[in-house]
Amino acid sequence: MADLVHVLPLQSVSDEAQEALSKIEYLEGDSATKVKEYDGVVRSFWEVNQLYEQFRWNYGELRRLVPCDRSDFLPDGFTSGGFGERTVVNAAFGNYVSAARGLVDRMQAVMRVYDRGSEKELYKKYWKLPSAWYDRGGLYVFMYEIRNPVQHGQTVVSLVRENGLIRVRFDLDQIADLRDYNTSPKLRAFLSKSISIMKERDSSGCSYLCFRYTNMKYQELVLKLFCHFLDCAEPRIRAVRRDMKKLLSQHGKAVGKLGGISFVAYRDGDITHVFNEVDVDPVKDLKDIRRKAQKHLKDVQNAVTAERRSIR
Repeated sequence: MADLVHVLPLQSVSDEAQEALSKIEYLEGDSATKVKEYDGVVRSFWEVNQLYEQFRWNYGELRRLVPCDRSDFLPDGFTSGGFGERTVVNAAFGNYVSAARGLVDRMQAVMRVYDRGSEKELYKKYWKLPSAWYDRGGLYVFMYEIRNPVQHGQTVVSLVRENGLIRVRFDLDQIADLRDYNTSPKLRAFLSKSISIMKERDSSGCSYLCFRYTNMKYQELVLKLFCHFLDCAEPRIRAVRRDMKKLLSQHGKAVGKLGGISFVAYRDGDITHVFNEVDVDPVKDLKDIRRKAQKHLKDVQNAVTAERRSIR
């Protein structure tokens, strides 16, 4: 649905579309306002879902392009398509962590509109999730905050040669000393605490953070947040859908058809707005997306548990 947002001069619209528009009554006043509200709520939901799909795709590409094992070693004969290994690894990680941050930030922006200051426990639970992760200053903070230096051209993933193989790592000492970039206070606190703990356990060792497991765990957290977002989005989407169905039943002549797709239209000044697929039920779509997302989350949680056991 978000793909259908276009602005065209009326004379550029096909003759078939202009004819379809000529046969309907344009919505006005409160009716037009309700369509705008419905459009905004549903479109925001679909935009979040598109970002979720991009996040999943980018994680799949990260695993494909950087196929390291549980010890973070790249396979013997690893090929990087003519580019340096460091370039491929950091580019794939940068795309993944940026997609994750984009999804998280967009969910938060949409949720501020959806909850509208609600005191319902459902919404409070949603806001507590990232806040709790953030306040603890753990892996979530590292992955959320590391996106900014990545976006500013910093290569944060290190490659180390061990026994003839390449090992992929987050070198926390190196990240703590990024040149020409000031890291956030939260990221600095995470780095300082993590490095200190690692040095206490092994003063001669390097402050390395697992690459594969860290990415897997962050994927789990983002998926968990997305599933909670869907739970919180349902009441708002259900409410505007109910209003839309009532409106359509009262304004049958305002509904047009073009290519088998139902639409309504309203004018805002000199611009004619057309809203497509008014007969599509976004609540049904949301439930289907949530069912698949919850299954995916469960699969990821099982994989993370198995991964954690194997690297102890």
